[in-house]
Amino acid sequence: MIKIFKFRDIFLIPNLITILRFFLIAPMIITYKNGMQSYFLIILFVSLLSDFLDGIAARMLNQKSELGKTLDPIADGITLFAFIILFNREGFITNWFMIFYFLRQLTILVFSLWYLPKLETVYGSNILGKTGVCFLGGALCIFALKIQDIYFITPTLLNVSAVLLFISLLDYLRFFSNLK
Repeated sequence: MIKIFKFRDIFLIPNLITILRFFLIAPMIITYKNGMQSYFLIILFVSLLSDFLDGIAARMLNQKSELGKTLDPIADGITLFAFIILFNREGFITNWFMIFYFLRQLTILVFSLWYLPKLETVYGSNILGKTGVCFLGGALCIFALKIQDIYFITPTLLNVSAVLLFISLLDYLRFFSNLK
């Protein structure tokens, strides 16, 4: 088995930026739930900026790692799922979407862990998944920023997101089925 994760990679600047995102989830939820909109927006901005900067830092500092390619989508998935649950409880996101997103993430995680010993490199996100997350992020931002005038477009954003995320899930399953 090829060991694709190295302990020292935790301390690479891009991975530290990604790890920061894990620590921002609880403060984001707490500030949102407690009506602390200014603090919420600052933390949300830092979280979104960190998601952008970790990739730039990895390329600029030549600190790309398999751990980073793994941590980044996990941080994204947990952050998004936290908001999906929050907005589901507020009645903005349907149960079917919340369950679909959870099962998609769980499926990818289980297959990734199952096939980890056979992997020489981490299978990165595909363009359909990234685009689906953009549509999902758009809907979540509309809810988070309470832009009620355009709530009417969120069902379309969520449905397009679900279709794209489902197709990207099929691509992950294709990748895992081709492993020997």
